Amino acid sequence: MIQTGKKHWRSEDAPREAVPEVDLASTIRAARAGLRRQWRLIAGLTLALTALAMVYAYFAKPTYTARAEVVVDPRISNSPSGPEAPTLLLSDALVVDSELKVLSSREVTMRSAEDMGLFDPSTEAAEEPGPLSALLDMLRAALSPRSEKPVLDAEDAEASRREIIRRKMMEDFDISRDGGTYVISIAFTSPDPVFAMKAVNTLIDAYFDVSSDAALSDTRRIASWLDQSVEKLADEVQAADRAVADYRRENNLFTMRDSVLPSEAELSSATDRLISLRSQLIEIENRQDKIEGIVDSGSAGALMDGTLGGEVASPALRDFQTRYARLISEQHELVRRWGSSSDLVARNQQDQQQLREVILDEARQIAGRMNTQIEAVRREITATEAQVEELRARASADAEKSIRLRELERDAEAKRSQYGSMLQQMISAAQRESFQRAPARVIARAVPPDQVASPKTKRLLVLTVFAGLVLGTGIAFLREMTDDRLRRVTELRDGLGLRAFGLVPGVSAARKPVSKPGSFLMPPPATNSAARGSLRSIIAQMQRIHPENGALISGLAAASRSSGVAQLSGWLASSVAGSGERVLVLDLTGDAAALAALTPAGTAPQYLDIGAPPLDELARLQATARPGQPLVAGLPKGTDILAATQQRNLEACLGALRPQLDLILLILPELAERPEVEIAAGFADCSLLVLRWGEASVNEVTELLGSSSTLAPRLFGAVFTAETSRGFSRYNA
Repeated sequence: MIQTGKKHWRSEDAPREAVPEVDLASTIRAARAGLRRQWRLIAGLTLALTALAMVYAYFAKPTYTARAEVVVDPRISNSPSGPEAPTLLLSDALVVDSELKVLSSREVTMRSAEDMGLFDPSTEAAEEPGPLSALLDMLRAALSPRSEKPVLDAEDAEASRREIIRRKMMEDFDISRDGGTYVISIAFTSPDPVFAMKAVNTLIDAYFDVSSDAALSDTRRIASWLDQSVEKLADEVQAADRAVADYRRENNLFTMRDSVLPSEAELSSATDRLISLRSQLIEIENRQDKIEGIVDSGSAGALMDGTLGGEVASPALRDFQTRYARLISEQHELVRRWGSSSDLVARNQQDQQQLREVILDEARQIAGRMNTQIEAVRREITATEAQVEELRARASADAEKSIRLRELERDAEAKRSQYGSMLQQMISAAQRESFQRAPARVIARAVPPDQVASPKTKRLLVLTVFAGLVLGTGIAFLREMTDDRLRRVTELRDGLGLRAFGLVPGVSAARKPVSKPGSFLMPPPATNSAARGSLRSIIAQMQRIHPENGALISGLAAASRSSGVAQLSGWLASSVAGSGERVLVLDLTGDAAALAALTPAGTAPQYLDIGAPPLDELARLQATARPGQPLVAGLPKGTDILAATQQRNLEACLGALRPQLDLILLILPELAERPEVEIAAGFADCSLLVLRWGEASVNEVTELLGSSSTLAPRLFGAVFTAETSRGFSRYNA
């Protein structure tokens, strides 16, 4: 229930939540409802774009696109026998991007255009542009800045003409990399499918020709430089080899096997011989000492174990050793057979003693002969040491000379190696002149296309419909977001803080002429159930706040002139009067047309003289009114409710009429007339805000009510008026 005297609008200074709660379901429902309300806009825009697309598809000239593919292989070698080695992935990508630039370079495209004969003036045919192209050309000419063309000579003019033709040709080319692969896709679009195929293949051939010419030019330039370098290095190698040979001959430094000088070989041989002689001397002396020790011991047994080798022992000593060994063997046999005391055993032992002395004597002679060998070896060692000293001096001299020799040899070897490398490069360069390999290869040449590239009618229509839906939805959403008109019942409750009584359809705008007098006093027809329901809600609320004694003075405040407040007051008064209530409708706006529409047919509009006795005026109005209808009156012409006297008279008049009536409806001025509506609202116990559906702005009404100190506290609700309820039902379904 709306209580009188309570503030019921939303103030701008009211505290608000820092983070408002958002109901996703409500938001989705609101968006869906908004799209449903704007379906005509979306459908119209979609149909318009579809029609334009169909017109374009009908008038557009079909074009065909020929395609070819080239793969770039960075792992190449210009030599037939050169190895192919993989490079870094980054360098591969740079190679592919570089080849893209080469394919679209001026040199390649110029050669391609020339091969196709585009520069021939006889082949230049004037093409008639289509409607769309003509329109675009006109816009481009109108928007582009006008500048004076420079004066060019014949050569420059021809170059400029060729460049224009080349750029125009490249507008139809599409040269791009196929994703992250090494494949380059080349496409050309033209109305002639055969010409499109020829353009693509000609560009590929021109690319390979330019690449081959560039590589061949570089190869020939390198080959020429290598030829000069090889010739110069050949002379330097010959001079270096001659210097090495002359130095060897002058210093007698001829090398033997393993690059050893003769003096070094002789020194090594003499040193080895000296070492061998010293080892031999030590061996002979050791053997002599051993033999002398055996002889001094007087035992021949030591001579029987092979101490004296074959090169020392004499033939006689070896014979004695054999005989001595046989006697020892016979002694054992005789002892076994005859016993140790036998004469045969004694004779055998005597023979052994004699032979032992002979062996020791022979050993003494051998030791004496070894002294002679020792002296001979020592003399040979002395001679060899002298030879080694002499050879060491020669080797030192030759070593000093070989330092310079090695320098000459290193110089000659370095020049010989450089000469061989240059010679190999020259041979490779000669091979590259006859074997040129491009950095790319064709994997798919262009063929005449059999399908139309543009316009693709189906795709165009699908995209157009989709674009129309998206664009229409966007515009519809923008309209919904920017629309601040009061259209929803919730906006009255949430935006203005007023109770909403719905919609009263069938109320015509005040701007329209009234059909006949008294038409506003006719209650809404039975078919207008929405209006009857809203009126019943208003009447019920008025009854709740009706004072115990006297009539309820209720004001009807219009948000705008087109709100239809006069017709609404007539319907409301007729509905209340139909139940037997005494009702007075007092128009405080001074609108003669509205008062005439409220006056029954056949009677003149009545005016309430607030300066006369109120009861007399009431009796006069009752005398002219028809039974069962409300009393209708206006203020006399010239009445100014802003005047204090008029205000006191009106207040006194209403106070006198209150006990005589049940309901007094005051038609208040519209909200834009702030002083008048504030004064008029002060005479009423409560007020009802009447809004034209879809016309009043939320911000405007909020601002007007926010600046009101008399009307706003007395408002018990608000109601919409409209001619039909179709729009209202779309927003308040």
